[in-house]
Amino acid sequence: QLRSEDRGTSGGVSFAPLSVEPLALDMDQSIDILLANACQGDDNLRSIAEGKLKQLHDLDLSNFLLGLSSQLSREETPEESSILAGIILKNSLDSGEPALDDLGSRKWLSLDPSIQSQIKENLLLTLESNCDSRRRSSKIIAKVIAWVACIEIPRNQWEELIGKLVGNMSMPSSSLKQATLEVLEYVFEEIPYVLKEDQVDVVLASVINEVKMEEGGEPSSQVRLAALKALLNILKFIELAKLEEESGSSSIVAAVCDGASRSKETKIKEAAFECLVVVASRYHTKLLPHMEIIVSLTVEALKVKEDEESLRVQCIELWNTICRKEINCREEEEEEEEGGGGGDSIFIGHLCSFVQPLLEAYLEKEKNLEKEKKEQEVISMSVEEEGEEEGDDNLEDMDISVSAEQEGVNLDDIWEQVEDESVQDIFMTCLGLATRTMKDKVVPLVMKFVHENINGPSRMMAIYPLGFILEGPSVNQLAPVVPLLVRMMEDPQEGEGVRGRAAWILGRVFELVGANRIIKNEVVDFPRIMTLLIKMSKDVPQVSIEVYGAIYFIARGYREDAKSTSKSSELTPFVKPLIDALLSASELVKETPFRIPPCASTYKALSEIVRVSNIEELEISDALIGLMSQIFRRLSTVVKGHGEAMSSDERKNCGLLEVLHCGLLELSMKQLGRSNFEVEAAFTLRDSASCLLLLLCRVLTSDNPTARDRVALAIGALAHAIGCHFGQHMPILLQYFNVKRLSPVYIGVMCSICHILGKEEEVVPSWDHIMEVLYKGIQELSLQPSILSSFGEIAVAIGDKFEKYVPPVLEKLREAEAAHLKLGDEDHGSKVRESIFKAYHGMMEGINDPKCGMKVGMALYEFIEDDQSNTKRRDTSVAMAGVDALSLLPMRVGAWSERLIVLMKEGFISRQ
Repeated sequence: QLRSEDRGTSGGVSFAPLSVEPLALDMDQSIDILLANACQGDDNLRSIAEGKLKQLHDLDLSNFLLGLSSQLSREETPEESSILAGIILKNSLDSGEPALDDLGSRKWLSLDPSIQSQIKENLLLTLESNCDSRRRSSKIIAKVIAWVACIEIPRNQWEELIGKLVGNMSMPSSSLKQATLEVLEYVFEEIPYVLKEDQVDVVLASVINEVKMEEGGEPSSQVRLAALKALLNILKFIELAKLEEESGSSSIVAAVCDGASRSKETKIKEAAFECLVVVASRYHTKLLPHMEIIVSLTVEALKVKEDEESLRVQCIELWNTICRKEINCREEEEEEEEGGGGGDSIFIGHLCSFVQPLLEAYLEKEKNLEKEKKEQEVISMSVEEEGEEEGDDNLEDMDISVSAEQEGVNLDDIWEQVEDESVQDIFMTCLGLATRTMKDKVVPLVMKFVHENINGPSRMMAIYPLGFILEGPSVNQLAPVVPLLVRMMEDPQEGEGVRGRAAWILGRVFELVGANRIIKNEVVDFPRIMTLLIKMSKDVPQVSIEVYGAIYFIARGYREDAKSTSKSSELTPFVKPLIDALLSASELVKETPFRIPPCASTYKALSEIVRVSNIEELEISDALIGLMSQIFRRLSTVVKGHGEAMSSDERKNCGLLEVLHCGLLELSMKQLGRSNFEVEAAFTLRDSASCLLLLLCRVLTSDNPTARDRVALAIGALAHAIGCHFGQHMPILLQYFNVKRLSPVYIGVMCSICHILGKEEEVVPSWDHIMEVLYKGIQELSLQPSILSSFGEIAVAIGDKFEKYVPPVLEKLREAEAAHLKLGDEDHGSKVRESIFKAYHGMMEGINDPKCGMKVGMALYEFIEDDQSNTKRRDTSVAMAGVDALSLLPMRVGAWSERLIVLMKEGFISRQ
């Protein structure tokens, strides 16, 4: 049957398994008539013909295939019949499986050798026919010949094929050359690895000869295109370096460039660029002698019309490939030189000639897109006006409702949709790669382009490339970009689109270059920048969202600077104004407090400012206390909604707001906990700890598991910040510590609190409640590893006070071991075994009583024996945990033994 991809070629013809009367005509006559009928528009006639063709196929495959090949070899056979005959013949041999193993191969090999020879002879005769009138069928015939070659050549048959095909290339007929080249294209696509080296050399020379200018005249465009397509498949196979060395002036690259430059056909130039891409991907330096003509072809390709976009894309892909190869070479050289700077790229000069046309082509493409957009807006407005004239009163109301809905959407997504992604991807990806290759050399070229277009109507498009030249050039070269962007953001006459794009680029400068590096340059005025960002945080969303991103990257730049911890002092004067501005921008709306504001990215910026702030400075400490107060108030508003009826979206937003606010509280408390300003910071946290903990515990009742984990971390931060004073607040926390709310994060936080409080007498009753909850929670498979390892953590934290829990804990460890063996889940079992080892390690470290300690040591020894005999799988993490526990045992046994000896001596003396 015909495959779906072939039906379009044959007018939608397919076989129908019909039962028909025996055929009265001979095979050739039958096939001739049936092919013609199968191409008819009459459904009944076509169905009958398809059924009879199927019957011929099943009754006498050998003569059926021979008859099809005979039809193909006859010039008088109609084009549609030839197409159908070629498709049936191809599909009879090609079942879609590998050539040496599939059903089609077995069918062919089962034919009588004389039939095979006649079919192959007929197929080669089709190449000699006048293909100009039968172009559609010639490609199918080429595939059939290539497929037969795929079956026979690997078996050392039809060895004369390559010689005959090469011989066809010396004939004067253009149609014969074109058909032959198509066969070679498919042959090298399927079986190049079985061809002999001398065969490949001869084929390559013939193909190159058809690509370039012939001595006797210019080859036809169709022949040259077919030659380039064949060459493309050959290039993917041959050892290019060797052939380049042997062929001299007739090199492949020279032939491709010559063929492309002498043709005006877009498809020929596109195929030429495809060949050059393959060359560049393997031996890009072979292009160097021909770069002048490649640059010329590039400039021409970048100016193509919209309907020839594929040529431009292929051209840019060539330069992308060259740049990637150069970047890799430079990186390898730097590694060999142990971090030393690599030299300039050998393609610098040619890239300088390429960047300017690339930018001009980008701008022209953007202008066309903008023009199309405006035309579409005019059409839309016309449609709306017609609707209003018709009296559609609901249209205006509909527009208002849509606008109202969009107010809560993250406009960052909308901003990205304004651009045509394909334009950005194609042009700017190439510019970025060129920048990494050219480094400092690219900046003057792009700045020249910007200055030439910045005062025109395309200023927003003109500055866009600045965001893609930030990886590679030095800080000194990039520093002048910052004042330019600042001036554009400060200009009240600029549109919001330009201001927003300038803010986005400024953010990328801080992200990719580093704020702490860029502000050292004398042309960068840091206070001016910070003042501007604070002011523009109140701009329209399209601008303010990009401003928040810039603020975030400024703060992150200081956090990533590991050289000095005092660098953040440059930010100190701006911390409070920044916090105030970001808090104002992210304020919850009273009417809809559970709606995520469009500028939710302010929380990301706030978090980074808190992280990087120097808490040792008093004004920073005060600013963070004020921030905590505001976040506390907002979180209270969100938590109040727990008992209210909410939609699914509101409930989801409520959980996200809880995550954002608890995250900020956690960071702020961590910072304040490090403060040396005891009076201002520590005492403020201690005094408000009760109220703060009550609020955080209410978030523990949230439906959102992420919010519950985040608030647990915030509670842990509070405990760390106020230290042992947290013990008096434990009764509040324990009311919300139950099996229902347990999670690995919450368990980890509770272990940290145990370490903080340690052996404080006032919290001893708390341990009973904590252990009871853990005993119950161990029934949950997902919690087992965390709870088992927490036993060890708690033992280390509370020391001798853990001794009364040892018997039940040992029992729980044995139960967990037996349960995982019964369950049969190897991944879960590995986690359980690792956690049991950690539990033993912690108990041995924390327990000082000799009798109790010896029991733990014996239990560990028994567990190791059972683990070795019952477990087939050996995980590295489990083994390491076991080694850690076992390596501690001798030392602890020694300590327990010494303690026991002391007790025995004391008892002996007291009895005397």
